Amino acid sequence: MIVRSIAGGVEALAPAKLNLFLEVPRRRPDGYHEVESLMVAVDLFDTLTFRDDESGAIALECDDPDLPVDGRNLVVRAAEALKRSSGVRSGARIALKKAIPAQAGLAGGSSDAAATLTALDRLWNLGTPPGRLAELAAGIGSDVAFFLHGPAAACRGRGERVEPLSLSNSLTFVLVAPRVGLSTADVYRRLTPPETPESIGPALDALALGDPEALGRSLFNRLQPVAEAIRPELASVRDALADLRPHLCGSLMSGSGSAYFGLARDAESAKRAADVLTPLGLGSVRVVTCGP
Repeated sequence: MIVRSIAGGVEALAPAKLNLFLEVPRRRPDGYHEVESLMVAVDLFDTLTFRDDESGAIALECDDPDLPVDGRNLVVRAAEALKRSSGVRSGARIALKKAIPAQAGLAGGSSDAAATLTALDRLWNLGTPPGRLAELAAGIGSDVAFFLHGPAAACRGRGERVEPLSLSNSLTFVLVAPRVGLSTADVYRRLTPPETPESIGPALDALALGDPEALGRSLFNRLQPVAEAIRPELASVRDALADLRPHLCGSLMSGSGSAYFGLARDAESAKRAADVLTPLGLGSVRVVTCGP
């Protein structure tokens, strides 16, 4: 996340995330699913601008007409949560420019919420302790707390227990976002947790070593078969990435889908993979990176 002061306010760049590992060991008594995930933030950003509103109102406008701009939007929920917690009397006028596709498993809404907490804390001069921001993030959504850390972390619980991780090298990916989306709730509803969960250990070890080949072999997503059963047409994206093994160390669906990524050996390999994928009409294709 990048947060900076601008004339008359604050601007935040909210990154997308990729799940390099995602296991769902069990369903919890509270109805949520326990997860264990390795997540990285990549340089595909939504842009938010924040300006003070002395009336105390929280007002959101968005360039995507399909997204709500009321309390159903996590940006509004985050702003209202911080306002209640701090007791601040100011409000905010917020403008959101979307670049992260919705219903793609890239957590654009969660990232926007985390950016809102951080940016409004600066705009309103609150100085909220990091632990309190993390508590607010956990109450807004499962992935929100991750974006207060980054660029890489192991996330557990509902996703709110975040263990930041160091990167020894940059990671480069080719990202494919199909035109169809998937509901996270629908995917989890159809999931049967495994009797023997996969271990996140090999993925964490490979990340620590900075070894793309080992990391590629460790890519895992428990939700991918469920998502592909709901949307069988996504198999064409999976298969196209699998055919690019000379350029990619491995490929995977991110989160509950529908976006897929391929982990490239280097930036040139990612560009070559993107050049092959773009004419296939599978969706938007771009090269993204996660840096130390």
